[in-house]
Amino acid sequence: MQVFAHRGHFAEYPENTVGAFRAAARLGAHGIELDVHLSHDGHPVVLHDAHVDRTTDSVGSVAELTLKELQQLDTGSGECVPTLGEIFQALGESLRINVHLKAIDDNRLVPAVLTEITQHAMLNHAYLATNEPTWQQARSLEPKLSGCHLGPHPRNTPAFLEKTHTLDCSIIQLDWRIIDALFVDMAHDLGIEVHAMHLVANYDKHAFDSIPPTGVDAVLTDYPKRWLAGQG
Repeated sequence: MQVFAHRGHFAEYPENTVGAFRAAARLGAHGIELDVHLSHDGHPVVLHDAHVDRTTDSVGSVAELTLKELQQLDTGSGECVPTLGEIFQALGESLRINVHLKAIDDNRLVPAVLTEITQHAMLNHAYLATNEPTWQQARSLEPKLSGCHLGPHPRNTPAFLEKTHTLDCSIIQLDWRIIDALFVDMAHDLGIEVHAMHLVANYDKHAFDSIPPTGVDAVLTDYPKRWLAGQG
């Protein structure tokens, strides 16, 4: 079972920063999850929220700030808000990268992200996590792209698996508490990976014992160090 560090190893470094992702790699994580918005001037930047207030020393909307302005903000460790390209360059092919698209209402987002993926030769290492319309737009532009289907809930149903298969998405991610071995087997029969989400919002110490027997392919977690050390 692979371990994906959600927003990097942010227990020790600010989330969604080069430092947090490099720390996850040092821990031995197999992959990371990051979030992408567009700057005002159209650059894919790595930040979870639509506003910079929570994670930087400033305030304002990401969509209203230029890349130059975002690069002047401090995320808490002296690092600025990174671009997607900077993350790809820092990590190379060492990790699988879950690129969670956030600003999906901006029609510039998908082409800009695909440009970064192709320019950094990351087609075999990065995949998009998004909804159906955005995935279809992305796949029409790059047929070799891999994707994680973030469709509507509930996601633990045969119907959702069939829809994912029809869309030619190869990954789904869902709350670990609604996954069982039968569902995972159904997904695998369709060639779909199942990633269990074990985050701050749904933390339970029993997850460390309950998730592995289901046969999931990966755990997407806020606790990568504990999972990798087997210290549930």
